[in-house]
Amino acid sequence: MPADPGTTAAPAPPYGAPSAALPAARGGDGDRAAAVVPAAVSARGWGWRHAGRAAPALRGLDLEIAPGERVLLVGPSGAGKSTLLHALAGALHRDEEAEDFGELLVDGRPAEDSRGRAGLVQQDPETQVVLARVGDDVAFGAENLAVPRGEIWNRVTAALEAVGLDVPLDHPTAHLSGGQKQRLALAGILAMRPGLVLLDEPTANLDPDGVLEVRDAVVAAVAATGATLVVVEHRLAAWAGHMDRVVVLEPGGGVSHSGTPGELFAEGPVRTELIDAGVWVPGHVPVLERAQGSLSGRPGQVLLSAADLAVSREAARPAHSRPAHSRPAHSRPAPSRKGPRPVLSGVGLDLRAGEAVGITGPNGAGKSTLALTLAGLLEPLEGQVRAAAELAGGLPPEPFRWRAADLVSRIGTVFQEPEHQFVASTVREDLAFGPRHARNPRTGRPLFTPEEVERRVDGLLDRLRLGHLADANPFTLSGGEKRRLSVATVLAAGPGVLVLDEPTFGQDANTWRELALLLREELAAGRTVLAVTHDGHFTAALGARTVTVGAGTGGQQRAPGPGLDTSSRSMLDRSVLDQSVLDQSVLGRSVLGRANPLGKMAAVLLATAGLVATLDWVSAAVVVGACLALLPLSGVGPLAFLRRAWPLAVAGLMAAWGTALVGNDSGAVLLDLGIFTLTEGSVAAGAATGLRGFAVALPAVLVMASTDPTDLADALAQKARLPHRFVLGGLAALRLLGLLAEEWQTLGMARRARGVGSHGSPGARLRANLGQAFGLLVQAIRRASRLAVTMEAKGFGEAPRTWARTSRFTGLDAWVLLGGAAVGAAATGAALAAGTWNLVWS
Repeated sequence: MPADPGTTAAPAPPYGAPSAALPAARGGDGDRAAAVVPAAVSARGWGWRHAGRAAPALRGLDLEIAPGERVLLVGPSGAGKSTLLHALAGALHRDEEAEDFGELLVDGRPAEDSRGRAGLVQQDPETQVVLARVGDDVAFGAENLAVPRGEIWNRVTAALEAVGLDVPLDHPTAHLSGGQKQRLALAGILAMRPGLVLLDEPTANLDPDGVLEVRDAVVAAVAATGATLVVVEHRLAAWAGHMDRVVVLEPGGGVSHSGTPGELFAEGPVRTELIDAGVWVPGHVPVLERAQGSLSGRPGQVLLSAADLAVSREAARPAHSRPAHSRPAHSRPAPSRKGPRPVLSGVGLDLRAGEAVGITGPNGAGKSTLALTLAGLLEPLEGQVRAAAELAGGLPPEPFRWRAADLVSRIGTVFQEPEHQFVASTVREDLAFGPRHARNPRTGRPLFTPEEVERRVDGLLDRLRLGHLADANPFTLSGGEKRRLSVATVLAAGPGVLVLDEPTFGQDANTWRELALLLREELAAGRTVLAVTHDGHFTAALGARTVTVGAGTGGQQRAPGPGLDTSSRSMLDRSVLDQSVLDQSVLGRSVLGRANPLGKMAAVLLATAGLVATLDWVSAAVVVGACLALLPLSGVGPLAFLRRAWPLAVAGLMAAWGTALVGNDSGAVLLDLGIFTLTEGSVAAGAATGLRGFAVALPAVLVMASTDPTDLADALAQKARLPHRFVLGGLAALRLLGLLAEEWQTLGMARRARGVGSHGSPGARLRANLGQAFGLLVQAIRRASRLAVTMEAKGFGEAPRTWARTSRFTGLDAWVLLGGAAVGAAATGAALAAGTWNLVWS
């Protein structure tokens, strides 16, 4: 019978048949179009002081937000906007050092007790991704809120469509760009349908088209559900016309202004006050009168040029202390079809003294990768990057070949994530680090005297409004303050070329103006500025030549193209989520890949049970041969399997050698080493021991290579009944662990750009570079804490919980079990028939 036209039929659950008697969703969720219960917010004298900071981030906050109201929360950088949103999401926790004041309520209950009622999108896209596949990640919050399985997939597909993230449900989240991850995070929140939607600069990492798409998605979702909305943004023009009220926070204090956008932004004294406070009032762009005329004249000579350049992060390899006679980057052979693929190719670009160039383009187009390659931090995949003699100063022309001390005074780089560049424990020391380590390549002497370093540091602290934070730890600053510090650390060393990745992110209008003025002064002094940015006002303020990159643009100066072709058209027709299609695309095309992980683990136990009882080479050889014969069923290639199994082979050889040396002697003497004697019996025992150990572990390698971690977590939680907090927490940690290799690479580039470990004795260089390991630890802890905030804000840990995907046993699992039993029986039978069966305890 056809569905009622007034409702939307739920598609078949994509990971298994629905189970009966699922608990109803909290908050009245049920029908796809059902509204949520909007939340009310009340703050009465509320404040919060972060651990390690003397002054509160907020205090004396009195604020009422009515259910269903749309509020734009604004204020200068460092005013505590993000702190308030984290508190409303229940993600701030009191401890011995942190402190709160007054009360902050959601629906009349303390905010920390109202998790699940609020959904939070944070600034950092990377730490908002919990799971490894797009569909699972969007479903995570709805699962925590016990939404029925069939309804979850309606919500997931609708949320992905709403935010414009058109990728397959099984698309790896690790392969998304920063902007795409921001859309993914928003989709996860929309799928939860919370009563309070909290967005902390949700469009900061998006291209202009993406900003409008996400804004429209938020506005439409809130209109459909009736949820209360609080948005923190610096750039207000895109949001002001869609909000009911604007609330302006003052740094460290309460609310300075509150009213409708029309009341606050209309011409008059209030608008002037907001402009003076650094608020990005719609229609106002800061005036740069101090720099008028500083950009007059034609740009000078070419300092840096790229020709036929292809770039890729996959091709990255260490550049520290490369010898001057090493092979130039442009002489590398073109990658094979199986090698790294460029994200951009055919790039031709000249950077001239006194010139600003803005790199723009859609998210995921390769802008940051191009910038890092031009900065000498990534090796070109093809083509070349060459510095003019005036910039190189006697060094080889390829910046990638320069040592860190030579690079820091020639090309300075500001990374997309400021934390990657911090190398000292205070803001002042971090600013002083670059100029102190900058060296003249010809003499090896410092470029700046201690007095000059101090003057440069004091000037930057004052210009970028960081003076009151001079003794603070860089990692404790707000997002906007971190960004200004990251730019200042590069300016302090006075390089000839500045490469900046999103330098104006998180800045209020006043700090934006100071930053633009400072960079205009650098241009007037003959330095080059290359900025990866979506900020059109910024490129205009610098008089920048704009280069748009995207699919097929080759990085040429041109009008914006059609956008990046990410080949992300969905493999799945989201109108009909057919189980057989999902079995192939989501659970894998291989036979073992579709089997239940617990069934495969049980089969391993059956296959290796006999090996526990016997010590002989025949039974072990049968198990090893069976694993190799089953390799085509796993979907794992021989080389990939070898990369996983070689440590076991080495361990088996070592065990065999050790047993042969110390085992009981019997039979003919093969080799007499004096202390040790090798006999026929000891060698046979060694071979049996080594092969047995290899055979016991090899089936597990085969199983894990053919098992998706998410499938394993689902099976452990649903079938083995392990606590879901333990299982999903471990799964999220596993994904985070997988980011550490990339994090290590980025930290290495950032520290090289700062001149770390580039001079002095070998011991001094070693000690300096050991800091990279500490930096990785710091970043891992920070990412883990932010990920914990994301999970908490999505209701993680609440009970009961539903599962979007069903872990199930099928007929295939029965065959897998029979196969495991058959291998075990064949191994035992072969050993008995050959007469090698040897009980371990006999």
